[in-house]
Amino acid sequence: MKIIINTLIICSLLLGACSKETVEADSMKVSTLRKSELLGQWKFKSYADGQTPAFDVTLEIKDDEGKYAFNGRSSVNFYFVSPEINESKKTISVEGIGSTKIAGTLEANQFEMAYYENLRNIERYELKDRNTLIFHISKPTKEAMYFERK
Repeated sequence: MKIIINTLIICSLLLGACSKETVEADSMKVSTLRKSELLGQWKFKSYADGQTPAFDVTLEIKDDEGKYAFNGRSSVNFYFVSPEINESKKTISVEGIGSTKIAGTLEANQFEMAYYENLRNIERYELKDRNTLIFHISKPTKEAMYFERK
């Protein structure tokens, strides 16, 4: 009889430990971000005027614990950015860009500085279709950067 009672007590404790817990924190934000069409690997194809880069430039947009993270390879260095993105307004704000410090040619370094400056001046984005991402730049002049999904 003692064995049956002890078995029932142990089973009750184990079943009580398996209760379901609901967490409502910021799960809506995280799940929305994970489904975003922005996520993925992109290749810089051209500017609005059709000028194509002389270098292979990449951009990867990731979900980093519920926030966006950009990283990629420019003409010389690898770079990383923590942008603020408002998907409902389709706006992007980039405060700073981190990068490695590899030496390159004068042409490659000049291209890279211009590319970084354009990233810092993104004001909004547009997904033309599932495979075309456009960053609209606010200054020095109205410009756009076209990326193609890899």
